[in-house]
Amino acid sequence: MKVLSIAAILLASVTFALVPALSTIYREAFPAEPTKRAALSACAEADPGFHRLIAEQRVQCYVRQLQVPQAPLPVPRTREIAALGF
Repeated sequence: MKVLSIAAILLASVTFALVPALSTIYREAFPAEPTKRAALSACAEADPGFHRLIAEQRVQCYVRQLQVPQAPLPVPRTREIAALGF
C-alpha cells in the first residue's frame, strides 16, 4: 500500500511538472491566430510529412506561407501630375 501511494505521488508530481511544457507545445501547434492556423493547415495539406508539433517545421512553414506583402506602388499626387505636363 505504501509503495502504491509513493508511486501515485511521483506520477502526480511528474504530471504537474510537464503540464506547462505540454500546454505551450499545444498552443504553438494549434494557434488561435487565424493566419497562423491557415498557414499550418496549408503546409499540412501540401506536405504529408509535415508535423506541426516540431517547432522547426512550424517555423519553416511560417516562412513559406506568411511572407510580408510588398508595399503598393505610390500614387502620384496632383502636383506631380501637373509638373509632368499631363
